[in-house]
Amino acid sequence: MRNRFVAGVFATALAAGVVGPAHADPAVPTESELQDARDAEAAAAGSVAALEARLADLTAQVDALYIAAAKAIEAYNGARVLLEQATEAETTARAAAEQRAAEAEQARIELGRMAAATYSQGGQLAGVGMVLGADDGQALYEGMGALRAVTRSQATIAQRARDARQEADDAAALAATALAERSAAAEQADTARAAAEAAVAGQEQAVAAVEEQRGAAITQLAAARGTTVTLERQRQEALAAEQERAEQEQAEQPTAPPQPTTEPSVGPPDDPTVPVEPPPTTPPQPTTEPSPPQPTTPPEPPEPPVPPQPTVEPSPEPTEEPEEPEQPDPPASGAQAAVDYAYAQVGKPYEWGADGPNSFDCSGLTMRAWEAGGVGLPHWSVAQAQAVDRVSYSDLRAGDLIFWSDNGQASGVYHVGLYIGGGRMIHAPRPGKNVEVQNVFYWVDPSFYGRV
Repeated sequence: MRNRFVAGVFATALAAGVVGPAHADPAVPTESELQDARDAEAAAAGSVAALEARLADLTAQVDALYIAAAKAIEAYNGARVLLEQATEAETTARAAAEQRAAEAEQARIELGRMAAATYSQGGQLAGVGMVLGADDGQALYEGMGALRAVTRSQATIAQRARDARQEADDAAALAATALAERSAAAEQADTARAAAEAAVAGQEQAVAAVEEQRGAAITQLAAARGTTVTLERQRQEALAAEQERAEQEQAEQPTAPPQPTTEPSVGPPDDPTVPVEPPPTTPPQPTTEPSPPQPTTPPEPPEPPVPPQPTVEPSPEPTEEPEEPEQPDPPASGAQAAVDYAYAQVGKPYEWGADGPNSFDCSGLTMRAWEAGGVGLPHWSVAQAQAVDRVSYSDLRAGDLIFWSDNGQASGVYHVGLYIGGGRMIHAPRPGKNVEVQNVFYWVDPSFYGRV
């Protein structure tokens, strides 16, 4: 019943907007009803405070997970880059092994031909023929030397071919092993990326649920606070009206004139020998109406809480086009093309491992931007950090890269953006968001900066 009364008073106050005239006799809420409203407000406020704390904690967890996810995706990108390099190395090593094998086979064939020719010409008798056919000792010496040189040369070529083939086979085996390791690393990175993505998605759902609860609690708090203010105001105005009526009634009552006071006589009143004391005379009173006595001012009631002001939707401000970023220095060759490319991607969604044309991750965007600027960068923020020359923030120019790292070094980089001047950048932030223009320091401070 009490709650229905409070709700009725609240609804009446909301519908009327103002309290009735002073001479009306509004229902005065009891202190118990006011306390109930205050308790409801305090409970709602406590609920909001608890939800705010939980929301802040979850938001911090999500931020940490975003960093972990960024590390996972960049590790995945790195594993893909290394896998691609290992694939190319294995392909090159296998081709080299095949080439060396072909050379060894050709040397074997040549040696076979030479052996057959030697045999057909008499084998060791060929040497005897050189001795018998020599005109002089010098001719004999030169002929025998030539024969030995040819034999040694062919044997050396054959041995080198065999050695090269063995080395090529070994290199091909190592390349195949590296390729297998890179493939396993890429699979592990992909698994880690998927786990990080799932963790972030789970936390985002938790944050969304708490946000919804927080909104409901704030609505309850607003209603409770509005009810308390209305009741307090109505109570105070009713008490003031009652006091005013009492003062008016007292002022309207006639005031009796003061009666003279006489001392009783000592003797009998009819005894002429005893002088009779004349009654005391009072000065004539003015004939004007006596002013009513001033009422006693009651103690000041406590200030009621300020009623909540109605929420007024602000008139939409005219949207202004973002100012062109300041460029303290002219961009280096190719930098403007990189910046123009990045601007053209604003609004496209973030996607793990994507490098365009319809979606991007952070290093995929910077890679494609600088590809438009004529410079090849790998799709890996760590490798991009290793490929640049570091510059200070005060020396930044449009087209420079901005890096976030967990250890301040290239090896720990997990996010990259493209500087466009005026303290702003273009980057692909994270899943659920689009490529955007953002202040360089909108998130955690960058670790270092680099010029391509």
